[in-house]
Formats: sequence, structure tokens, C-alpha cells
Amino acid sequence: MSTYLSILADVKAKIESVTDVGMVYDYYRWNNDLGAFIALFSFTPTGGSKQIRGWEITRVSVREHQDGAFFRHHDFQVEGYMSLSDADASDKTFQVLVDDVCAAFRTAADGPTWYYLNGDDPRLSPAQVEVIDVRMFGNVLCHHARIRVSVTERIIP
Repeated sequence: MSTYLSILADVKAKIESVTDVGMVYDYYRWNNDLGAFIALFSFTPTGGSKQIRGWEITRVSVREHQDGAFFRHHDFQVEGYMSLSDADASDKTFQVLVDDVCAAFRTAADGPTWYYLNGDDPRLSPAQVEVIDVRMFGNVLCHHARIRVSVTERIIP
């Protein structure tokens, strides 16, 4: 398996470790059938009712440099969605989910050849929330977040 696929699987597993996080996909899902698309993200949280609650992961950039060894800096984009319900104050639940996803990377165990850190600025936590907003997901009004996850890989020839 390629190192990229191993890192991607590990990122997915860390997100899935968050309680009631919802459906997690390690690629962007698409479907011309709106009902089928919505069904991909349908989830019933503990003690709750069925809703949209899901996450998609993709790698959006890779930079590489040499400093003795070669290092690759993978930037993963994690997009999260959850049905909005004003009556349930769902914004609070979603904000906690976003924090929990970030925490999963803050305390993450590194892989055999990679580290959960931003190789360009190691002072930053590996998960940075870039956007929290509200948008339509298919025909459902949802909370949305975009989280950037940084992984630095040490290439061992």
C-alpha cells in the first residue's frame, strides 16, 4: 500500500474514533440522484433522530523538501456536515464535534514514517479549522466545517 493510502486510512480512523461523528468517507462522494446522495450521509446519533451527519476527506496539496532526508507535507481537507435544527440548538452540538475532531489529531499517535504536525510551522496544531458556516447540502440546510489536517512524512529511501 502506498504511504499516502496508509496516511489517509489513519486520518479516517482518527475521525471515526470521535463519538457520534457520523459517516466518514476517505474521498469526496458524488451522486446524480439526490436521494441516494443524502442517504450516504444519513446517520442516527445516540439518543437522537436520523439526520445528515458526515465527513469527507481529500488531500489538497503536497509539498516536499530535503533537509538531510526528504520530507513531504500532506495537507488534507476534511469537510463536515450536520443537519441544522434551531429547536435543538444544533450549532452547539456541531461546534463540539468540530472540537472533538481537532482533539483527535492533537493527541494522535504518529505513524511509522509520518507525524501529525505542520512541517512548515510546527508550532501549529495539526488540525486547523478554516471555516465554520451554514450551507445547503443537497436540499437540507446544514452546519458545515472545513478542517485542514497537516501530516509530515519522512521519506526513507
